[in-house]
Amino acid sequence: MKVLLAGDSTVATYSQEFAPMMGWGEALVAQLGDTAEVINFAKPGSTTRSFMEEGLFEQLLEKVDEDALVLFQFGHNDQNPANGVKLNEYYLRLQRMIAEVRVKKGQPILCTPVERRVNGNGRAVQTLEAFLPICRRLAEEAEIPLLDLNRYTFYLYREYGLEGAKQLFMWLGRGEQATYPMGSMDDTHFREKGAHEIARYVKIRLQEFLRQGPLFKKHYYGACMYPEVWSWEIFEQDVVHMQEIGMNFARFGEFAWKTIEPEEGRFDLSLFERALETFQKHEIDVCLCIPTPTPPRWFTRKYPRALIKNADGTVMVHGSRQHVCTNNEDFRRYAYRMTRKVASLAEKYPNVIAIQLDNEFKCHVDLCYCDTCRTRWHKHLEEAYGTVDNLNQLWGTQVWSEAYDCFEDIVLPTRTPFLHNSSLMNAFRKFTALTLNEFAHDLGHFVRMETAVPITHNSAFGFNLMNDHLFADLDVAGFDTYPSADNYPAFLLNVDRWRNVRKHSNESLLLETTTAHTGHLENHVTPHPTGFITAEMFIGYAGNLKSFSYWHFRSHRHGGEQPHSAVVTAWGEPDLGYDDVVRSGKLAQEMQPHLVESEYRKAKIAFMYSDHAKRFFTIDHGGCQDHRELVTDYYSSLIKVGIRLEVIQENSDYTGYEVLIVPFVRWISATVLEKLQAFVAGGGKLILGPMTGDRTEELAWPDRNGLDRIGEWLEFSGVRQFSVKNHAYPGTYQGMQGNMDRLVTTFRCPKGWEPLISGPDGETLAAKMTLENGEIIYLGGLPQELNGSTLWKSFILDEINPYETDRHLLSVSEGIVKYRRETADQVQLYLTNMTRTESEFTLLQETTDLLTGKLYATGNHLLDSYSYVILAFPKTGESDQ
Repeated sequence: MKVLLAGDSTVATYSQEFAPMMGWGEALVAQLGDTAEVINFAKPGSTTRSFMEEGLFEQLLEKVDEDALVLFQFGHNDQNPANGVKLNEYYLRLQRMIAEVRVKKGQPILCTPVERRVNGNGRAVQTLEAFLPICRRLAEEAEIPLLDLNRYTFYLYREYGLEGAKQLFMWLGRGEQATYPMGSMDDTHFREKGAHEIARYVKIRLQEFLRQGPLFKKHYYGACMYPEVWSWEIFEQDVVHMQEIGMNFARFGEFAWKTIEPEEGRFDLSLFERALETFQKHEIDVCLCIPTPTPPRWFTRKYPRALIKNADGTVMVHGSRQHVCTNNEDFRRYAYRMTRKVASLAEKYPNVIAIQLDNEFKCHVDLCYCDTCRTRWHKHLEEAYGTVDNLNQLWGTQVWSEAYDCFEDIVLPTRTPFLHNSSLMNAFRKFTALTLNEFAHDLGHFVRMETAVPITHNSAFGFNLMNDHLFADLDVAGFDTYPSADNYPAFLLNVDRWRNVRKHSNESLLLETTTAHTGHLENHVTPHPTGFITAEMFIGYAGNLKSFSYWHFRSHRHGGEQPHSAVVTAWGEPDLGYDDVVRSGKLAQEMQPHLVESEYRKAKIAFMYSDHAKRFFTIDHGGCQDHRELVTDYYSSLIKVGIRLEVIQENSDYTGYEVLIVPFVRWISATVLEKLQAFVAGGGKLILGPMTGDRTEELAWPDRNGLDRIGEWLEFSGVRQFSVKNHAYPGTYQGMQGNMDRLVTTFRCPKGWEPLISGPDGETLAAKMTLENGEIIYLGGLPQELNGSTLWKSFILDEINPYETDRHLLSVSEGIVKYRRETADQVQLYLTNMTRTESEFTLLQETTDLLTGKLYATGNHLLDSYSYVILAFPKTGESDQ
């Protein structure tokens, strides 16, 4: 693979006459070795303008071939007024270079400019801040990776100290180097040590493109452990017990900050080291956690202003977890220091196979209104909107005289007599998610100063995050999920979502689920039926999970989650789900050779999930629309008729899919619209709505068409939107009627559209059209009780099911779910029945169950409750489609 570099003197390669000066691009050659061919076009003094005008970009472009990685880093010389490059030109030239690389099928990667050691006044500050929001915007719009070298190097130099960082730069004494007889005091250009520090970081970030094969070579089965809670004797007993029941994985450390830093600045990692040695002795690999969610009492006592401030002005007190604002600079300083200490263990213990940042971001808290957030809020708005006049226009602040005269005037959305402006609430929630991700990415920087071990986080559907942005800087997606047995599609939705949240990897880690039931002091939950967690594990591994981990191994005697089930009780006896845990451990070992020898194969039908849409529905829910419920119901209706799906997001790659379903995505960006248009032009079937495209980025009504960019593209008119909650409003599809649910959109179509669903007065609720090589359907609403609607099931069978990848091999009844894996000569379908009663599948070809060797003839077969099979079909003809 080629790695092509475009940049300035901090990236460039130098001849011996300039030694020991070295750009990080030159060091990258040694860092990557034989894994890639590095071709460095960076030139000292280059700006985005000169790089193009001098023909350097043209030379680079000639070397671009399919999948070549092209890294851009500019800013140092664009910043110099003498070069005459304005910020707009910087943006436009990078935009053009990125686009031209993509035309040649290369992979552009944008890097923020590496930081200087100090500014002109000798202060260690960020000197290139003006370029950072531009780079972030470009990367987001172009949907390309962003390596934040600026923020990484800023913290790296700080770790070395003001004087210590000189060893990274061209600071030389008189006579120290023959090439610099008078010495050098250069705070911009690197010597070998500095260049290799940065190149090492770049190498780590490029691994997802350079890696051959999967990130994890095996599948992990285990539980969360808490050595800080129990005596060492009990902990050792539990580790032995884990190994005896087939576990090879443990997660620990996420709440142990007080244990490893009992007093400010005094670190004691001995418990972590002893635990890692014990796990290693018993052949258990570890996900080591960074315990930032539980800052100790000594911290909150010293820094009470770091505690989260609620909308009503009250301040949270110490206790529970996540009680401190992640934007607070004092908290960040201590968190970053502790993170690097913990991460240093990964290089000492080879059984550390992943590092988890924090724990369930935004699980117990959502928004903070502290002084730090207020200050950062105003700065964020200025970066995002440029001028307050632009903000006023986009937010429509002329309503109710809300207009602002300066950014400092803009309020936080605390209590008001009625509702805040929707755009204000949306912007503040987005600000909260972005600054949280900044904190997470900073934690990643400090981890990578010590180790290249993959970084993850345990996210979940219930939290208000921007997960695509969060995981873009991490190495593997992780998640927690606790579905009820009767809502089994929720488990599959998690597997399908987190597998696809990262663009260049389809592996994911399930880091927490229950052995039998969840629970806390205020909520006791009914246990799962016997067999359910085994079915979860089986189908999860089939869907490309690389870990299946229970929370937790030994039940807690104290705290708020005492009623939560575990592998063993607090007194050490088997807990309620123990037999299923043991059974699942045996099954995991049986499955391992089949999983290792096969590869997961994506479905041809994709379903778009949007965290932006979730944010919109959190604000504009009308008292009846819960985003998670809407998504789960729609997704379930497809799963229950046997349709296999990929759950993707706006910035995913749409190529390779035959059907793309885009419901509830209320804002469609220009970039996403262009991708949707290309998908249809390429022969894809696009199913939009309900509510897709009905709001602007600022959560406002569009100004020209009620469905904004989508409406203009499809030439819809007469768009009307209204609630039919608790109201009989029948829709008709092919003679079948069903009452529509919640928010409904009606519209008029131009000539060439075929009405599909009509309202009680003949108004259009859904329509279909052939466009170019593809097909589009817009749904203005959905029937009530979606999973029991005959109208909706008929629509699915007519419009979506014909594209189901495995339809030539079998069909399944409700309750049976499946994933497809393949070897060189086999298609393998992993089936499990996730309901309490037996269910039926129909084979169109003979097959064999790889687990039992049982031969299945064509025809109907029953699969018992929570039973499973791996059906192998030879790769011939239709089965290989």
